[in-house]
Amino acid sequence: MLTINHLTITHQKDLQTLIDDLSLVVNGGDKLALIGEEGTGKSTLIKAIYDTGLIADYCQQEGSITNHFNRMGYLPQNMTSSDLDRDLNDYLYHNIDYDSFDFNLFYKIAEQFGFDSFKFDDRCQTVSSLSGGEKIKLQLLKLLANDPDLLLFDEPSSDLDLESLEWLGSFIERTDKTVIFISHDEALLTRAASAILHLELVKKRQQARASYFQGNYEEYKTNRSNRFEKQLQIANKEREEHAKKMDKHHRIHQSVEHVLRNTHDSTAGRLLAKRMKVVLGQEKRLEKEAENFTEIPKDMDAIQLFFSDIKPLPASKLLLSWENKVLDTGQKVDLLVRGQDKMVITGKNGIGKTGLLNHIFSELSAKQGLSVGYMPQNYEDQLDMSQSALHFLQDSASQEKIRSLLASLQFTRQEINHPVSELSGGQKAKLFLAKMVLEGNNVLILDEPTRHFSPISQPLLRQMLQDFAGAIISVSHDRKYIEEVPALRYHLIDKSLINID
Repeated sequence: MLTINHLTITHQKDLQTLIDDLSLVVNGGDKLALIGEEGTGKSTLIKAIYDTGLIADYCQQEGSITNHFNRMGYLPQNMTSSDLDRDLNDYLYHNIDYDSFDFNLFYKIAEQFGFDSFKFDDRCQTVSSLSGGEKIKLQLLKLLANDPDLLLFDEPSSDLDLESLEWLGSFIERTDKTVIFISHDEALLTRAASAILHLELVKKRQQARASYFQGNYEEYKTNRSNRFEKQLQIANKEREEHAKKMDKHHRIHQSVEHVLRNTHDSTAGRLLAKRMKVVLGQEKRLEKEAENFTEIPKDMDAIQLFFSDIKPLPASKLLLSWENKVLDTGQKVDLLVRGQDKMVITGKNGIGKTGLLNHIFSELSAKQGLSVGYMPQNYEDQLDMSQSALHFLQDSASQEKIRSLLASLQFTRQEINHPVSELSGGQKAKLFLAKMVLEGNNVLILDEPTRHFSPISQPLLRQMLQDFAGAIISVSHDRKYIEEVPALRYHLIDKSLINID
């Protein structure tokens, strides 16, 4: 059992409360999913559960976390630089408990993941050379072989290929271990979660709110939608009734005032003055009543982004025509891309999908008449972590327009000026989308575009990309995205790129 009692976590820099007076019990065998928009404290909460020292340098913590589990296993969102620099063999044996580490289980799961165990004999290959999905698999292998009874996963589905996602969903669903996990993958949430903790920042991101729901993700969505509609109806009805009262009161006020101004009888004047005092008292009570209205609910997960200013490319315009194109990896690729094509490339981790996207980006960005936007898999490849969000976008539009757009994306005034290194993964992803909108890109190259967005906001993101009037060339393992956005599907294998439509 894990007990969280009146937990409050406050960011030291902005004094922003991320978790406010949270009390929660996680029982053995629970599969608790943490969801929410970026920057709401999900990763911070996971870290605090694992080791409060991990957040001590940037957060203050009140309340208590009592852990009755024997051994925890923690999968962080990002690996440390020291682990990335290790060779695979060194990473495997670094800081392991030989009394509890099950090597047979390690190699069994490696086989299920399709992870080549012979790689561990190669002392020349570093962890940093692996693909994003391979890094996730490597950490999961080492973590699970220690047989923890409480698993803390920070976005375990990020970058995993479709086969590995299937394995992960099955594992979380069937294991008798307790799992607390952060995920933006709707299919994984629907399959595996037995309870939901939704972390939000409401009232212009100034107030922390946590909503706990015992049940699966689909039930939570229905419950949340019903609560939203009910609150909206109550809030609107209160305002309508109040408006009617104010209108009636205003007519009475005007009538009394008119008679008072035109009376010449001192006795009648005193009576009217008393009545006016009563009217003014009623006015104050009505104004006070308005202060206690039910809050009009706002969808904090909404994405206020529109590609309305782009110049659409003709659907017949040929952007790319490859026939037996040989990549650096030796794969032969046939690929035809036209002006309004929407395509996705899938394939196993480490097969070369990101390299293929980079090759496409390099060729298209050199062509005249195209405005190409690129969202990389590793945001650090395109972002200076010491720069602010405002600085990253400064060449794309006026400062006023940038501030307005970032505000519509739920960035606070402080976050706009934060170093990019302090932003969440979802906020960094929004920066790339904002840049594409501001620059009016008519070709989008997207490497795992949905992976850091809240599952509640992902349907809006998918709709925005469906409505995009240009070309989209993407890599994704997001099953909902693959189903709804691209009309063309390709699968990259060892030797070639296969059209699977």
